[in-house]
Amino acid sequence: MSDLPLLPGYTFSTPEERQRPIRQSLEWRKGAPLVAAPPQPLLSEADQQDLVRQERRLQFASRPRRASTPPKFLPEWAVLDKKVLRFKGYFTEQVEGGRAVCRVRPVVIYYYLVDDAIAVTEPRTPNSGLDQGRLLNRQQVPHPDGGFWHWTHLNLGETLTLYGRHYIICDCDPFTKEYLLSEGTELGNPITIPPDPYTLMRQSRIETPHRTSDLRPHSAPPVPPQLRGVLLKFDVMVEEVEDGRSRASPAVLLYRPQDLTVELRQPSYFDYTEIRKFSPIILRAVKVPLRDSSEGGVINIGEEGEKGEWLLPRHLIPPASVTIFGRRVLVTGCDAFTQRFLQDYYGADNIPNMKYVETKKPDESGSSGKTQSDIVPRHRPRRGLLIPQDATVLRFLAKLDSPLGTEADRTFILTYHVVDATLELTEKPRPGGLGGRILSRMRVPKPEVVEDKKSWDPDFYTLDDIYIGAPLKLWGQHYLITGADKYVLNYARQHEDQVSPQLLSSLLHHFQEDTQDKEPADQEQENNKC
Repeated sequence: MSDLPLLPGYTFSTPEERQRPIRQSLEWRKGAPLVAAPPQPLLSEADQQDLVRQERRLQFASRPRRASTPPKFLPEWAVLDKKVLRFKGYFTEQVEGGRAVCRVRPVVIYYYLVDDAIAVTEPRTPNSGLDQGRLLNRQQVPHPDGGFWHWTHLNLGETLTLYGRHYIICDCDPFTKEYLLSEGTELGNPITIPPDPYTLMRQSRIETPHRTSDLRPHSAPPVPPQLRGVLLKFDVMVEEVEDGRSRASPAVLLYRPQDLTVELRQPSYFDYTEIRKFSPIILRAVKVPLRDSSEGGVINIGEEGEKGEWLLPRHLIPPASVTIFGRRVLVTGCDAFTQRFLQDYYGADNIPNMKYVETKKPDESGSSGKTQSDIVPRHRPRRGLLIPQDATVLRFLAKLDSPLGTEADRTFILTYHVVDATLELTEKPRPGGLGGRILSRMRVPKPEVVEDKKSWDPDFYTLDDIYIGAPLKLWGQHYLITGADKYVLNYARQHEDQVSPQLLSSLLHHFQEDTQDKEPADQEQENNKC
């Protein structure tokens, strides 16, 4: 019953339990109400006073110190977390062939105390050609005697065998040394990592200020320091033989006295503004033997000990003829810098200047243009650096000579450049038409000359063929000159000896008709004003 909770409905009276009534403090005696005497206290006065003194002592006296908090528990993995032993060592690797018998490769060995794992890395060396970096990922490595490698097996001077590769431990960092000594390990003496023979060979080559290549011919003359970066330019003609016929093509020869190399380039077909802009390379920079011979299709460049073997600047003093790998090259001129160079070093005088050679692209039929071997280079003016007399431009008005009525209103501006006899054709805008450039600046051949000759050696349009009323056939289209600028008349009057009489007479007749047409119109305007 005592186990029942004290809830309503669970309380029961027990007859066995003794009754403990409350003592009455009021009573009636002889018909008068009286207060009963208080019960006797359980403690005497001396005990009560002693109890009061004990309460005061406990209340105001100094409290005793509490017991210290026990240290916090840390597991072993938390104590050893991020604690790594680092050792320095090396291993040797055999080299098959080459000058070095073996290579010494230094490594760093990491031992992780938290899980007894080992990792090996090799410091990277610039341009080593080896697969350096991480050699062994972090893992537990089996011991040859069973189990896994433990830190108790590691010490200075010991050999660590990991998957068939033997690492020699040479040194360690201060933390590793302190940890091993605290655990009672007796450390060995540090060992110096031996140098790598291949690395020493490379360092000796880098530290040498001057070294001679094995391929450099001993017969080459020494080059003075002031010739470093010097570039000599020559104007040459390269002779070639095709189908039993010889032809010569213009080229530019570049000679570098620093390394005695010769380079041949072909002048550009499109850009005549700068001599340093070239198109195809005929011969890349290479040393050219002075006396070469072809035996069985193989060119013999001579022996290294032969004197005067390589082509020198004194062999290129124009006019000169040299043989470059089986091709005869005729040196015709050089630039101003090369002239001063040859005069200072070789005392050469009266050297012809460098000329610009006119070249043209092969046509669609496959012909490569002029095939004569005695091509005479002529002066090619450089655009953008012309004098005012050479920058003369003459403009003519032209129309399309066509039987179609829809093309009768098409007008064109024909521009003639006096400096190089080139033509440029532009259409004027009209309603329903866009206009714009029809023909870029170029020399236009005469079609009747091309049809008469068997070989393609055309004659080009000049100022003598252009006059008012002259028909022109430009690449299959027929045009008719109908007018010109007033500047063309002034130019023709100033240069009567250079222009054709037909051009001057047509211009005078054209501008005289214009003045006659304008006079009646002016008289009509004056009459209307009156």
